[in-house]
Amino acid sequence: MHAAFTTLHLTPATFWSLSLPEWRALTTSPRGPTLTRIDLEHLMQAHPD
Repeated sequence: MHAAFTTLHLTPATFWSLSLPEWRALTTSPRGPTLTRIDLEHLMQAHPD
């Protein structure tokens, strides 16, 4: 809970409404490759919808 309030700046209501998968997504490192900003921009240009 310390990380939720000090690092993530979550309100108590937001913290308690998180599901376990959401909490894990916020507090664990990604296991695979991450999407860079440049990759995201390329995807947005290729698929403008």
